[in-house]
Amino acid sequence: MYTKYEISKAQNISLLDYIESRGYELIYSHTDVRLKEHDSLVISNNKWKWFSRNKGGGTLDFLIEYEGKNFKEAMQTLLGEKGIDESKPQYKEHIQKQHEIKQISELPEKNNSYRRLYAYLSKTRGIDVEIINDMVNYKVLYEEKEHNNCVFLGRDKAGEVKYCLKVGTNTFKKFKGEIPGSDKRFNVELYSSQENKSVCIYESIIDAMSHATLIKQRGLDYKNQNRVSLGGVSDLKLEQYLKDNPNIKKIVVGLDNDEAGIEAGLKIKDKYTKLGYEVTKIVPKHGKDFNDELVGFRSRKSLKDINQGVSQYKSNANNKLPERKDISYASQSR
Repeated sequence: MYTKYEISKAQNISLLDYIESRGYELIYSHTDVRLKEHDSLVISNNKWKWFSRNKGGGTLDFLIEYEGKNFKEAMQTLLGEKGIDESKPQYKEHIQKQHEIKQISELPEKNNSYRRLYAYLSKTRGIDVEIINDMVNYKVLYEEKEHNNCVFLGRDKAGEVKYCLKVGTNTFKKFKGEIPGSDKRFNVELYSSQENKSVCIYESIIDAMSHATLIKQRGLDYKNQNRVSLGGVSDLKLEQYLKDNPNIKKIVVGLDNDEAGIEAGLKIKDKYTKLGYEVTKIVPKHGKDFNDELVGFRSRKSLKDINQGVSQYKSNANNKLPERKDISYASQSR
């Protein structure tokens, strides 16, 4: 018997990681990933759809529907001793061995203009323009020329690009994917300084930028802490980051406020407290993550401004307006 939480966890394990670990060949495009052996099977946002068979679902469904495993076999594969549960050592060993031989061959070409990038991040996601500028200047963010995707880069201590994530700028068609050869041990850093003693960790770089924006809106300096994305709930990137940054003494957990994020946060606290780090936690006041809170804050602020405007209008309407003197437009002509 499995709990609802265990089933949900299996269903949401990284589908691409599972498929890569089983040796499937993939075809990458700007909108999705397809299986080479059945190119009608499309993978996007950790879901799959086999159009020619009219089947689809999450990771657990893939093992049952595509690989023909029964429910128990599928659950044991994903959560058992032979599975690739992100919290288990086997998962990290698989990722490390995988990237001993894989390298990023070529980065996406930069666009001449970053107009779509700024429009998506600032208008759709609500992120402060100065924070976007900082990431562009740090050379960890640019716009892809071919498909206008946001390209986020993760670098090692020597400054070499080890990880590359593409995030689509089309509001109505979400896309997110790593380019082949990306090393999952390296994260995308919003800000990192050897002078800071603490690091705040998030599931996504969008959440890191969103939380930094919320801090900046309060008149505080978001650079008082290092801020990095784990690209999920695994601490694989955190391990590498702490190895490369011995100055860090405190970890602030800013993972999503859902079951997976809460459980991962508890594991991180238990593990790294024992290793001598101070571990604290922050959670969004509204929504599942910090971008939810930021977007919600903007909506609430807009509604407040509208209500204040209506109240002011009613107040003026109840008072006698001053008489308006006629203006002679002819006298103002030159």
